[in-house]
Amino acid sequence: MSLERRGTLFGPPSIRGTTPDSHENGSIEANSFLVASGNDSTRSKKRVRAAEDEEAPPKIRQQSAGEDREEARQSLDRFIPQARQSKASAGGNVRMEHSSPWGSLTKCFTLSLEDSVTIASRKDGLFVAVREFSDPDADRKVAMLRRIRNENLPNLLAFLECFSFEGSHFAVFEHEITRGEKLPVTLSHYALIKHYPTESQLAIILRQILDGLKYLASIGLEHGALTCKNILISTEGSIRIAGQECCRELDSRRGSVRDIRGVGYVTMELMHKDARYDGPIKVRDVSRWPLDSKVVQFLLVTESAYSIEELEKVEK
Repeated sequence: MSLERRGTLFGPPSIRGTTPDSHENGSIEANSFLVASGNDSTRSKKRVRAAEDEEAPPKIRQQSAGEDREEARQSLDRFIPQARQSKASAGGNVRMEHSSPWGSLTKCFTLSLEDSVTIASRKDGLFVAVREFSDPDADRKVAMLRRIRNENLPNLLAFLECFSFEGSHFAVFEHEITRGEKLPVTLSHYALIKHYPTESQLAIILRQILDGLKYLASIGLEHGALTCKNILISTEGSIRIAGQECCRELDSRRGSVRDIRGVGYVTMELMHKDARYDGPIKVRDVSRWPLDSKVVQFLLVTESAYSIEELEKVEK
């Protein structure tokens, strides 16, 4: 059966304080391992709106890399994943501004994700991430980012602005999705926290990843290098796929095989807290992840599937 955006065994994304595997009143229908990512709870939305109403955006907000990471660590230790639409404007075409990015952005600190990025504050108070491209492929990378840009898809890291200055291109990406919800760590960091993810948490994370990859395939592209290191996770559990500048044309004969295998290795790293991106895709701890569990069934399909749709059809 095909996965549609309906209720699942795990229900809609939960807010903090609820139990992710609980079934309220026993009335949730179970249709698939993966859960749709776009249905935030009403309480979550009210909480976000209330926070925004209470806090007027300051001109410049100061924060250090250590504070950013500590905030993420405390949040991820107890988070229930839920996807949120970016508050940063991502509509329309990105024009190349031939000026310094630091005329409109204020440098705050440097953050080491997959690569080193500069976290800066915009005039509206939101934090953004700035990456410098100075290699011979800089023009191609910016062109790819402009091609992928899509305001309606929340699971690809939003490309906001671009500057050309002193021989380098500076690409500006979202870092703060909504006021206070930032993207300070990757799934590699998340995989190393003390607690193992629940099956429902994995389902919500993987659903968001598949949404991003499915969009890339729909425009004839593949990511081609998907790992936990280039998937960001916010302080509330929202997922953003980064590294889009290195996407490549999709080979119609191979389909999305490269990205699907990448999903398998990402799933393994989250399940076992160990990064292995070659060799067979398999379960190494059957005591923690029984062979008849839904996440294991999903994992095994990633070794043979040729399309994202095949992964979406994994039954409960």
